[in-house]
Amino acid sequence: MSSADKSQPAKRPRRRPPTREAEQPDTIGGGSTATARRLRFAAVQPASETEIHRLVAENVADIICVLDLNLRVIYLSPSVTRLLGYSVEEALGQYWDQWIDVALTPECAAIASKAFRDMVASLDRGPEDVFKSWTTELEFLRSDGSTLWTESKVTVPRTPEGRPIGFIGIVRDISERKRTEEALKHSESQLRLLSQRIIEVQEEERSRIARELHDQLGQELVALKIELVSLAERLAGVPPLRDRARSMLDMVESLDATSHRIAVSLRPEILDELGLVKAIQWYAEDFERRSGISCPVEAPLDEPVLGRQTATCAYRIVQEALTNVWKHSGASQARIRITTSDNTVTVSVSDNGVGLDFKRLPDTPSLGLLGMRERASLAGGKVSIRRNRGKGLRVLANLPMNTTDTRATAAAQ
Repeated sequence: MSSADKSQPAKRPRRRPPTREAEQPDTIGGGSTATARRLRFAAVQPASETEIHRLVAENVADIICVLDLNLRVIYLSPSVTRLLGYSVEEALGQYWDQWIDVALTPECAAIASKAFRDMVASLDRGPEDVFKSWTTELEFLRSDGSTLWTESKVTVPRTPEGRPIGFIGIVRDISERKRTEEALKHSESQLRLLSQRIIEVQEEERSRIARELHDQLGQELVALKIELVSLAERLAGVPPLRDRARSMLDMVESLDATSHRIAVSLRPEILDELGLVKAIQWYAEDFERRSGISCPVEAPLDEPVLGRQTATCAYRIVQEALTNVWKHSGASQARIRITTSDNTVTVSVSDNGVGLDFKRLPDTPSLGLLGMRERASLAGGKVSIRRNRGKGLRVLANLPMNTTDTRATAAAQ
């Protein structure tokens, strides 16, 4: 059998969407389903567009208030009763300045009064300067004496020709949001209190370990050196043993130097005894010797009188900044500058290194940067990081010279 003789499968006719003429009649009066739907929709439609607007305004949760150009209340949605406890009739026809002292706390009434004065004044200016809208948080007084925090917005509706015709205010209940914000603030204050205490305990522990290294271990190493010197003298006639004793003496002296270096890095006595400037000058010299990076210090001749927390905070920030210079900058110089003015001490560490990508700074998981900022914040100051005019970075710390007790402040909150 040839291919021409093979029977072809029957083609199915392509279906098309039904046209309006093909709609099947439904059970309502023999009309089409589309016609029935239109009839049912028409049966529940409000009589006019005005009725639609009124239906929306009277069923939203927010309070909607309409004022004329004289600031007289010409419409108030029924939600005012649910949110504030006032009836619509109490406010209708009243001027806004008559109702404002009743409905708002004194502080918020002053804010709203100024805003409305500015709005009214703007109506007489040109179109380019005219008032557009105003939004702020206001605390309202309920009829029972309780208060309600709201987000209140006022706009000026206009005709197609741009002529203002009144004011529309929308008042939204944000009491739940305010409670959440207060809870977050309280939680933040507690976390800061905890962070402050952790830093204090850390500094106390560093001081204790430094004292133990200096006093206890230092005295024991001195006693051991005395014994080894005596032993070496007694073994003067036995060269191998004498040399062994001197070698042990060298090891003890090296251990003593290491112990002293660790104690100073934990908590330098010079910071407590001679002050911040002397401590930073000593640390800069040690940093320059260890790293090979030039580290000049510019500081006032007279040691500023600082609280212990401020001095410790400034010293630790300098330590961390120089550590970052050593590890990451590739700089040949790091300059330290200390100044005082208006009960504030300013400490800056600038370098001539490769700098930093500031776009990535917010995402940089650097505990060093976070630590500097947290220390400064707990001391009542702040730390900023900027580009130098040439190249490199500058870490700038502004700290109060007399630090208040952060724990008492946090506890009060």
